[in-house]
Amino acid sequence: MAEQHEAEFNPNFVVHPGEVVIEYLDHFGWSRRDLARKTGLSPKTISEICNGKTSVTAPTSLAFELVFGRPAHFWLNLQSQFDESVVRSLIGDKQPLWIEWAMDFPLSELNQFGFIESKDEKCADALLRFFQVSSPESWIKDLAAKKVAYRQTRNTQNSIAAISAWIRATEVKASEIETAVYDEDLLISLIPEIRKKTCKSPTEFIKPLEQLCAEAGVAVVWLQAFENTTVSGCARWLTPQKALIALSLRYETDDQVWFTFFHELAHIILHKTRHSFVLDNAVEFFDDRYVDPEIQREEDEANLFAADTLIPPSSLARFIRQQSFTSRSITEFAESLDIAPGIVVGRLQRDHLLGLHERNELKRVLEWRPEVSYGEFKEKVTRS
Repeated sequence: MAEQHEAEFNPNFVVHPGEVVIEYLDHFGWSRRDLARKTGLSPKTISEICNGKTSVTAPTSLAFELVFGRPAHFWLNLQSQFDESVVRSLIGDKQPLWIEWAMDFPLSELNQFGFIESKDEKCADALLRFFQVSSPESWIKDLAAKKVAYRQTRNTQNSIAAISAWIRATEVKASEIETAVYDEDLLISLIPEIRKKTCKSPTEFIKPLEQLCAEAGVAVVWLQAFENTTVSGCARWLTPQKALIALSLRYETDDQVWFTFFHELAHIILHKTRHSFVLDNAVEFFDDRYVDPEIQREEDEANLFAADTLIPPSSLARFIRQQSFTSRSITEFAESLDIAPGIVVGRLQRDHLLGLHERNELKRVLEWRPEVSYGEFKEKVTRS
């Protein structure tokens, strides 16, 4: 009889288990009271199951297995499929609002870089999977829970949706990077070796820099800033044992790229106990001021760390006393420190010892490689 039942009752549409129970009652010629006696369930429970008002539970499924000859998982699967269809129906009613929410995100860039793959009507579902949340409301709560310390200036306007997409994209790429357990002493000891990489071209320093940082527990990710973001980088603790430094290459010269890297490194080393996540937006003017005084103090600390790490204050003071800022003197000074001359130019410009347009020929100008999907850049052949 059991084999016969397997062939007879296999609905190809989603139904409440109660409808299948009614099919069985008709097949055997039983009443609902007959089934109540056979299963030991109350007549009320049987009636509510048949009417689709009560779910089939694990004990009920076992009773049905013995009485009807269909395994318990058959009944539980029916119930699970029905419950899922109900929820999907409710979600379907919200889809127009969810699609409207999705339109705020940089969908073309997320598609271009392979973070989502979807048609327009499925973009909301793709975004939710990308963010690993179940609804736009959950996305808001998850973003708030990150407690991002954001260097928001008065001069810039940003899209929170685009910024959150960039943040999530860097997390995805960082998850693909295998790192050792974070070791602060090792990281600090590697700084002189990292600093020497500033003399190299991108093709020579990108991978070695990533490898050095990974040895100390830091994943380095390069990702273009999305449209409607002015983000320059972020420093993030993914776990207590793994940190993330993400860089957008917003400013396309080597002095800015390296300054930003050491700035983010400072947040990892100096500010872990204060903030687990610092997002730095791009400062369009050197004299810009930040909205949050606490963030401004930490930014000043990170700026000082980056500046003094790249060019030791005592060495800089001796050079400045010479009062000779020619291309030759800058290049010779940079060579004595094992750093790129563009970094010296950038520092002199920040300190107003050079104009913003002076000696820029010593800087490397960088650009993203158009032939790759993301994350690789090169030196422009023609320098400004």
